[in-house]
Amino acid sequence: MFTQIIERIEDFESIRKIWDELYQNDPDSHPSLSWDWLHQYLPRQQRWFILALKQSDEAQYCAFLPLRVATYRDKNSGLFCDEILMIGNHGSGRTGLLCTPGLEGEAVDASASVIRRENWASMRFDCLDLASVRTERLLHAFADEQFIREDASGRERGFGPQLSARCLIVKTRTGRNLHDCLNHRSIDFVFERAMDLHSRGKLDAAETGYRQVIHADPKHIYARFGLAQLCTDRGDHAEAEHLYRGLLSALREAPKIQHRLGDAQLAQGFYSEASKTFANLLARHPHLGLVRYKLAACLLGAGQRDAAIATFLSFEEIISDDSEHLRCKLRAQEALLRLKLRAEVQGHRAARRATQKPFAHAGRRSGDAPSAPAIAVRLLPPAALLKPSLPGGVSAHLHARPSQFDGKGSKLKH
Repeated sequence: MFTQIIERIEDFESIRKIWDELYQNDPDSHPSLSWDWLHQYLPRQQRWFILALKQSDEAQYCAFLPLRVATYRDKNSGLFCDEILMIGNHGSGRTGLLCTPGLEGEAVDASASVIRRENWASMRFDCLDLASVRTERLLHAFADEQFIREDASGRERGFGPQLSARCLIVKTRTGRNLHDCLNHRSIDFVFERAMDLHSRGKLDAAETGYRQVIHADPKHIYARFGLAQLCTDRGDHAEAEHLYRGLLSALREAPKIQHRLGDAQLAQGFYSEASKTFANLLARHPHLGLVRYKLAACLLGAGQRDAAIATFLSFEEIISDDSEHLRCKLRAQEALLRLKLRAEVQGHRAARRATQKPFAHAGRRSGDAPSAPAIAVRLLPPAALLKPSLPGGVSAHLHARPSQFDGKGSKLKH
């Protein structure tokens, strides 16, 4: 049989006539499989799909099996897993299959073949005291060593002909999804759950979710960004840097990502690399006061004192009433003052050494300590200069806020 998958309500609406004909002709049809009932039910479900079967590519549909996907977190592995549920089975004991009489066996076998290609860890069968031949055939399609069968209490049941349990669940023997991958319909759901867990500080569970999403969809930018932020929150800055570099290869014009890359390099003490990252970002977004300040601090940490001073002084060339910019500007002024005082102290010490004579220490007793300078100035390390900083965790966004530049005057405005 040929199988197509219907996942949009518009496509479901377009087959109403065919559906109604099958419903009228199928002796096993019941109200939960009627087009009217499903038309009300499906829009309330986020992850549903219908297997639509034909005997040939050009033939009319001869069977429908509506299904939906639910997702849970396995207690043992911590992985997010998917469950297949048959719409129309709950409360009826039947498969939920709508079929042309005489084609039931062929339709069940074709449906089982498609279901086995889906990613899921369990499939539920309800109300088996009313089970039909179709239900038994579908159950036995999964009677091999790859699967086990449990009742509602979790007790393993065999695949014998009798169906004495009220509810049965077919599970993968590993407890994980088939093909070790999320169902593609669950990717966004698991990503949202991972973000929620991340925001509540449940980092292990959030990391699991992010990584499962990335495994299922390697191009999922937001999951990769979330994982990078999680690594930063954990202090794994090398992994965060690796992830941010990968993101920048896909999104070259993403200032927030480049900013985060610079932060990851800075946190590892790679001041030269971080200064290059921040300088590149500032060249494209000169209004970012926090980036300007971090650039100056990194230049100082890299031993480029004159360049750091010039960058701190450049705050005077920008007019802005942005609170973050003003805080950074004040900190830049403080840093410049410290640098000036330190230079004066060093100059004073150099002058004293130059005027001292070889016998200047002759009268000093053994063990006497040299006199302390009149002024002691402590220059803060780059890490200590970097306040304020970006908010941590999932509160940062991928896109920089909009700003305007005035290119006519001698000073930048924003």
